[in-house]
Amino acid sequence: MNDASTIYQVADQAGVSVRTVSRYLNDPNCISQKTSAKIVAAMRELQFRPSVAARALKGVKPNLIGIVSDRITTSPDSFELIKGLQLAAKALGKRLLIAECGGVDADVPELIDGLIEHRVDALIFATHFHRALDAAQLRRAEGTRLVLLNCYLPGGEVPSVVPDDEQGARDGLAHLYTHGHRRIVVFELFPDMRATQLRHRGFLKAAKAAGQPEPVFVQGSQGASIEDEFAAIDSLVGQVLREHRPTAMLAGNDKMAARIIQCLHKRQIAVPGQVSVLGFDDHPMLVHATDPPLTSVRLPYLQMGRRAAQMACDESASGAIRERCEVQVRASVAAPPGRKPK
Repeated sequence: MNDASTIYQVADQAGVSVRTVSRYLNDPNCISQKTSAKIVAAMRELQFRPSVAARALKGVKPNLIGIVSDRITTSPDSFELIKGLQLAAKALGKRLLIAECGGVDADVPELIDGLIEHRVDALIFATHFHRALDAAQLRRAEGTRLVLLNCYLPGGEVPSVVPDDEQGARDGLAHLYTHGHRRIVVFELFPDMRATQLRHRGFLKAAKAAGQPEPVFVQGSQGASIEDEFAAIDSLVGQVLREHRPTAMLAGNDKMAARIIQCLHKRQIAVPGQVSVLGFDDHPMLVHATDPPLTSVRLPYLQMGRRAAQMACDESASGAIRERCEVQVRASVAAPPGRKPK
């Protein structure tokens, strides 16, 4: 459907002339409130989206990829996602147009409308942590190429790019087994998080594949919200040390791992001399700020951002892509006292 025929439909629905609709689109203030109300009602019923970019750039292709996100621009954890999107967009001759809802899902349809008005070539919906989406959120994107980044629809009907959390957990625990660790405690994130569920499954598979005892699982995130999720970590570390005497601790993310290292230092427990610590995320602002530098399973955000932008521009790309997580080896993991790594 082209702009001209759509304007004709709006005019017919509103019972006004095409010229009146065109005048309203260029300057709503030059039309009476009564007539404006008729035009707005017709536009909503027909889901008409005037092309802001097309009016401003007649005959010029915008070459835009629209990004709708919850809060990737305000979350330092998501920096690599944005970098990957930017690098791929530049290579493809595209520009990014980003709209963020700040976690308010009710604002998403309006943001999608706004990006489509600018005639984006494709849309990417991105989240700052791995999670499922409600298909109703994305209904306004129908008819536009759509790719999901760091999120997915349970039915898999929209192409998506997510981290392979299960594989990352398998490799992270296997890394500790290779160093000779057998008494391992895993500090998990909130249980309703998709990443927590996938990683738990990966840990169990790693133990089975290595013929080793399963790690002890404890709830590391115990606060009422993301903001205070580690409020009880100090007492939890003390309890774990008394009850399980671990030689290694594996944290659900690098923020938790950094707190665990602080708790061990407070008790004059050497890392990794007495207890090794392994994180998850490979957060660039944290892994080199701990003492010693933190071994961590890297979430492949840079690769994910690149892949999402490439898929957005490739109509044939479909399905769910799981990008591989890699263990980044640093000094916080070593063999336990009296043992040598294989």
